Amino acid sequence: MTSLTEKVVATLSDEIRRGALRPGDRIPTEVEMMKQLNVSRSVVREAISRLQAANVVETRHGIGTFVREPENEERMQLPAADLSSMLDVMAIIEFRIDVESASAALAAGRRTLQHLQQIRSALDRFGAELERGNTDVLAHDIEFHLQIARASGNRYFFDVLSQLGRAVSPRTRLGSAEIAELDHIEHLRNVLNEHEQIYRAIERQDADDARAAMRMHLSNSRERLRRAHAVSAAA
Repeated sequence: MTSLTEKVVATLSDEIRRGALRPGDRIPTEVEMMKQLNVSRSVVREAISRLQAANVVETRHGIGTFVREPENEERMQLPAADLSSMLDVMAIIEFRIDVESASAALAAGRRTLQHLQQIRSALDRFGAELERGNTDVLAHDIEFHLQIARASGNRYFFDVLSQLGRAVSPRTRLGSAEIAELDHIEHLRNVLNEHEQIYRAIERQDADDARAAMRMHLSNSRERLRRAHAVSAAA
């Protein structure tokens, strides 16, 4: 079944292909898309995050989100991730542990000031939502990881995570009881603290610490998923 996020992505992608939205054009605001497509803000944000990851659009903070010039180079293609079971979800986490640990280590050595600003921005937006008591932080979580992959200076790390799409945060395919368990503010604050440790290691250009911090974060994420599933199954 096609998700609401996929429908929003398909709608915007179709408008870009038809020329209704051209490179340099600003896409509709979140509020406009919520009204036009009858979807929630979180759905719109996740759709935009996926289009950003695919380099279809770019967000200029305080201004809006704009259509990018198409890329001419061929991109590596991966099969779509199947997250229909907890085994698939855990397998994605295991895959990400090694891939993103290497990406973070490279980012520590290659990041620019602009990269740091982009990573910091995603981290701050995550924190701001929690301060308001809002657990809708998925788009900022995904963006944090994608910006680190971009900072690695190796396009294949970014391509892999981009093509994983929603699987970058496999919790999006869990049951409602499992999501409720993961969406406790305290759990999300732990995630934010782990992100902060990764950022600080990249900021000070400590590749070993960046690698270790990312590995610890994703290993903790795997354990949080396992516990949430166990609580849901026992209910």
